Amino acid sequence: MKIRCMNCMEQYDDEYELCPHCGYIRDTAPDEIYQMKSGITLHDRYKVGVVVGFGGFGITYKAWDTKMDKVVAIKEYFPSSLVNRGLDGISVNLYSEKNREEFDKGLIRFLEEGKRTAMFGEHPNIVNVYDLFQENNTGYIIMEFLDGISLKDFILLNEGRIDTDTAIDVLLSVIAALKTMHKEKILHRDISPDNIFICLNKKIKLIDFGAARISDEEEKTMSVVLKPGYAPPEQYRNKSIQGPWTDIYALGATMYYAITGVVPDESVDRVVNDEVKSPKELNPEVPDYIDTALMVAMALTPELRFQNVTQFEEAILHQRKVRTVEQDLKRRKRTRLVVAGIVTAVLLMAVLITVGIYNKIKFDAELEATKILVWIPASEEDMSTAEQNFYSRIAQFQTDYPHIEVEVEVIAEGSYYDKLDLASEKGNLPDLFVSTYASDEILDNTIKLDDVFNAVDKKDLYLMSDYKDYFPDKNQMPTGLDMAIAYGSEITDSISNENDMDLFLAGEAGVVVSGTKDYNLVQSTFGGKYEILIDEVYGDEDIQACFVDVWSVSAQCEDKNQAAAMRVISYLLGDMGQDVYYNQDANGTPLNKNCFVEYIKINWELKELESYMDNIYVDDDSLFELDEVCDKIYQEKICE
Repeated sequence: MKIRCMNCMEQYDDEYELCPHCGYIRDTAPDEIYQMKSGITLHDRYKVGVVVGFGGFGITYKAWDTKMDKVVAIKEYFPSSLVNRGLDGISVNLYSEKNREEFDKGLIRFLEEGKRTAMFGEHPNIVNVYDLFQENNTGYIIMEFLDGISLKDFILLNEGRIDTDTAIDVLLSVIAALKTMHKEKILHRDISPDNIFICLNKKIKLIDFGAARISDEEEKTMSVVLKPGYAPPEQYRNKSIQGPWTDIYALGATMYYAITGVVPDESVDRVVNDEVKSPKELNPEVPDYIDTALMVAMALTPELRFQNVTQFEEAILHQRKVRTVEQDLKRRKRTRLVVAGIVTAVLLMAVLITVGIYNKIKFDAELEATKILVWIPASEEDMSTAEQNFYSRIAQFQTDYPHIEVEVEVIAEGSYYDKLDLASEKGNLPDLFVSTYASDEILDNTIKLDDVFNAVDKKDLYLMSDYKDYFPDKNQMPTGLDMAIAYGSEITDSISNENDMDLFLAGEAGVVVSGTKDYNLVQSTFGGKYEILIDEVYGDEDIQACFVDVWSVSAQCEDKNQAAAMRVISYLLGDMGQDVYYNQDANGTPLNKNCFVEYIKINWELKELESYMDNIYVDDDSLFELDEVCDKIYQEKICE
């Protein structure tokens, strides 16, 4: 008769007490009396094997699934400070009923962990959950059994640190997992070398979702879950805004440890006195771009970090140029000084102006305390970061006007304008909203933006002197541009009859004409195997563009809300508002001339644009839509 070894799960003849495959002695007692004994069956299906891990809140066993005939892992909820093992060797009993509430809450969180992990099904870089149930007065999570070693142990086995290329391979696998999680608004919140597993088949798995939480910006209170050295400052507070940038800090700190062998100082200590050395100082072999990327990922201020894992990935792959934290801080300080100087000058002017010209600068008077609602559309992949990105754009406004509360609602692109139509009909349009493709019926319920136009310095903004020609009703204000340029592939010189980005990205077309908004897409796809064709297409002609990110203010709200909303638009046109959205997040080309200088430095391959920026042509029939313009240029300039 054959029996199964509860250690290696191989079968052998029951006449032997010792497993011939691994040497395990049958019926060996567990290391601790509170652990279940090998051979116990759970849920009429899972045969419990040896303990493979345990901590303060749970025990993990190797087990055999008798229905599926495969090895699994069983995680048992067992908070050792609250419970002990019953005399039957299976049941879990409370030390005292006074701990019932704490135990029950922990059990709910434990089962939620299983449900959250199970959401991601068969993702190759996330541990798979097959089943979860309650039994024996506690809960169990059935997971795939991972055979291998944690990243922490792998690093220790390699003399305390690993080479950069290996670390990047691990990092990219974890980023792939986080992309899926963040898309569902789930934060891991406990990324560390302990929770990254390297399997024998070389697959990388992200494990332990016990700290994972839904990232909901309206829910400011989150439990304090942290791992010293890897947790960012916001995780040390009950009430804080956490998002993808929270996981990015932990992932950056994990890679920092992997390539240096040094665990970063706790972030709260760094806030007081930041003495963390850069990776390159500890390991001279680290490339400069990796050094910069990791220090940006570990920035103490969330706004200075990468705002999503795609940005981090591009930086690690050297596909995105990244400013150092110090450079970014200097730029932001410079912006604050400029704004402060402007505000001071305005106040001085306010003292000196006469009644006759008061109306011209009344926009610069103090705003009344109020709360404004802002609506913005976002693609599915940007839903989790859009709100925080907007707050970053208006950070200076919130500093200058702390008595103005700004509430942001992010709406899926597919339903955004339907919601605007309905709000307009009901007379409750948001105070400030993106109106790029708004219907005439919506725009009929908006106000003229003369105050915005009068407040900004038109010589510092491209096309602003022609604003009234493009928007005669003056009820829309653009903040950016998308310009038609040609991208040439080095993979093929084939010319398609159609101007098709998909064909170009697939390597089946040698040229495509598209917007500057697609620059990062082309760059990340081809990694240097392309060229930008601007002079070749335009020569002495004006470059063609359209407006993006267009804003309007509701006529259905109070005057004080309208005044505050218009002031926000002026900040969106300012240095910080433009830099965050266009330079850092690559949503097109900034209207702001100061930011365009930085834009060219970051996107150096677009440098030829400089000579065209004083001669931009926006077709009245294509104010917001560049596709038709690009197709026409393609047919006239490329095909011919």
